[in-house]
Amino acid sequence: MDDLPERSLLQIYLEDHLTGATAAEQRLAMMRDSYGEDGLPVAAEVTRLWQEVSEDRDRLLGVIATLGLHRHGPKLLLARTGELVGRLKLNGRLRRRSPLTPLLELELVQAGISGKTGLWRSLTVHAEALGLDAEEFRGLEERAERQLDLVVSAHRRLTREAFREHRSAEG
Repeated sequence: MDDLPERSLLQIYLEDHLTGATAAEQRLAMMRDSYGEDGLPVAAEVTRLWQEVSEDRDRLLGVIATLGLHRHGPKLLLARTGELVGRLKLNGRLRRRSPLTPLLELELVQAGISGKTGLWRSLTVHAEALGLDAEEFRGLEERAERQLDLVVSAHRRLTREAFREHRSAEG
């Protein structure tokens, strides 16, 4: 079948998305825990995003299994390690979270969800050739677009507060 993607390229593509999904799920879990403790006004949105990203990652694992592809442990380990290292950056504060940290975290999540939207779109295009349900992937793409809207809304709310808090701390 000419519409069938090359198996080795599909393996790399799905595995790379799984690596990103693993890192995003871990970052969102950390954000969920710390935002709840810190009383940030977007904690509920982050919890919802974590739940949905976890479900999306599980669905991606299901696609990989259905297609008889495999996962490489080193890439997933790299994703986990990279996410942990990403937490170590300096934030201009010694003892507490910078008000800019949640903004940067949400921007990182936004980039990941944007990439995931492309994943679901690509799978929609090739679903029939792969023996998968195109409608399911259209629905997942729409959900990812709603997730992007949620992240953008949360980011806007925190942007106002972060720079206001930062300005008052200096003044």
